[in-house]
Amino acid sequence: MMNEHEYYCFLKEFWKVTNDGFIIVDPNGVIVDINETYCEFLGKTREQVLGKPIGEVISTTSMYDVLSSARDGDDNVYLQPYGENDNASNVETHAVANRFCFFNEQGELLGAAAQMSFKERAAAMAYSIATEELNYYKRAYEESSEEDSGFSKILGNSEAMQKLKEKAMRVARKDFPVLITGETGTGKELFAQAIHRESSRRKKPIISINCASIPSELLESELFGYDEGAFTGAKKGGKIGKFQLADGGTIFLDEIGDLSLVLQAKLLRVLQEHEIEKVGGGKPIPIDVRFISATRQNLAEMVERGEFREDLYYRLNVVNIETLPLREHSTDILLYANHVLNALNAKYKTGHLLSDRVKYLLMCYKWPGNVRELINVITSAYATCDSYVIEEMDLPGRLVSGTAGNSVSQMKLSEMMNLHEAAIIRDALRRNNQNCKKTAEELGIDRSLLYRKMRKAGIAIHREIK
Repeated sequence: MMNEHEYYCFLKEFWKVTNDGFIIVDPNGVIVDINETYCEFLGKTREQVLGKPIGEVISTTSMYDVLSSARDGDDNVYLQPYGENDNASNVETHAVANRFCFFNEQGELLGAAAQMSFKERAAAMAYSIATEELNYYKRAYEESSEEDSGFSKILGNSEAMQKLKEKAMRVARKDFPVLITGETGTGKELFAQAIHRESSRRKKPIISINCASIPSELLESELFGYDEGAFTGAKKGGKIGKFQLADGGTIFLDEIGDLSLVLQAKLLRVLQEHEIEKVGGGKPIPIDVRFISATRQNLAEMVERGEFREDLYYRLNVVNIETLPLREHSTDILLYANHVLNALNAKYKTGHLLSDRVKYLLMCYKWPGNVRELINVITSAYATCDSYVIEEMDLPGRLVSGTAGNSVSQMKLSEMMNLHEAAIIRDALRRNNQNCKKTAEELGIDRSLLYRKMRKAGIAIHREIK
């Protein structure tokens, strides 16, 4: 129980933070206390109010009626009007008043009090809260958008991948043409998308076209568009090409090495003049695009053989980003494998895991098809697995035979340690029914450290779906 002094202190603090106005008068209607909220509404200071009859401060007051009738029932809720001279806003307004008298133990009247709810202040407070909440979510979205750049979608914790992403991020913020080279399945298109999203052109489209997938005779009209009647079968009204669609943004030419020499000459002109001509149209159309191209082929060797224009090569290859084959950042193999498996688990509401033997085989394999092959392997193993854990028998034969010559001694010590640590954590999670708090206690580490180790090993919490 609070004593009188503690209660008074509590009341004063409450009066400071509340949005309502409070006023207390003695049996004669003289103001003995008032909170700052009510003073602000009246446009007066406490010193100007205390000790004065309430009628001199609020000309429309009804507190005298409350005192004379000593009412303390439900009918004391009242819509209190205020004249122009009775409030700080200098306009006629009103507030909802809850008025009541209070008495001593002998039943003698000690005075009256009123709690005032100001509709304008409540509306302003609600607007302020709503605005602040909106600003909070806006800031959170902007911050998450900044953090969730295009490169955050490219997985890879190895030092080599981190350096590659840092280089690509620096390149993204400048408007130079970029040539992305690398083996099939190493994420060249992902890097192109990320560079665009990180660039000043992010609000405009990135238009992608695979130069190897479209016959050469059709590729020109796809890139440049055509006018009505340009050729037999041309659409009425013509067609807008990829370059025009990408205006203001980025054009991504995948497999640029498959472009014919004729189209190479036309592409060179676009790079030099920043304009295009539609098929069948004679009027040049100015365009503003950033060029990102990619190829699995060695363009320098193609230039020497006369298969690729040297002048175009240097125009496209202002900056070169060379993606990494998976074998050159093998510490990311399990990260990718678990990412694919977690996505499948989420889609099909299952909780499959990789056995330690499978993880070892994945780490030992050379992955000639890179990440694309890894995705295929994990998806195939998931589809054929008939138990909770994916085992060696679920892997394709080429992967098992491809690692037969490898031994644990060929793995780096750090890789073996990471595999062993991940296995220990998974076993502990199973024993504790996926409870991280209990698992951390069993392992003798902080929960935050456990989470970091789980993220590093690509371990997600999986409870069996029933």
